[in-house]
Amino acid sequence: MSTLPTPPACREPATVRIELYTADSLDACAYTCTAHTIHVTAVVAKTGMDAHPVGMAPDVDRPCGYVHVFPTGTLATEPVDPSHPRWCDRDDCQRRGQHRSRARHLDTNRPETFIVDVALVQALHPAAEPVVDLTSVEGAAAASLVLSIGQARVLRYRLAHLLDMAKASRNSGRWA
Repeated sequence: MSTLPTPPACREPATVRIELYTADSLDACAYTCTAHTIHVTAVVAKTGMDAHPVGMAPDVDRPCGYVHVFPTGTLATEPVDPSHPRWCDRDDCQRRGQHRSRARHLDTNRPETFIVDVALVQALHPAAEPVVDLTSVEGAAAASLVLSIGQARVLRYRLAHLLDMAKASRNSGRWA
């Protein structure tokens, strides 16, 4: 899959962001109005990509049909530097001694005791495998947990199962 399908562009305000994935990366986000979400999801699925509709943040303003292609995804038009993995932030790898993705902040839009970030990390050695680095910060103290890709995958499923069991629901402005 190297060609992104062209979504309908009715130019109405988008209400849905559709994350477009290939087997190994988040490649793009398509923004659609409610009327075009099913159509775009179906067209994307026919190209061999996975489409995951998600809500839009209230401060994001995009027209239906707008597509953002991530420069590190498999749809990127720029040539890939073979010395870096696609997900590498490419900022000062030599000094750090490792490739590192941008840290993804786990933001719940409410005060939390810990600040948590997650990133992919890989030593510069050619045979090194990437790992997932979870970092939590509370005040001046920080702790890091490094998981293999296999452990992170299993953790993803375990967390999804636990969240399904919890059946989170809104209750007076708090998750119960």
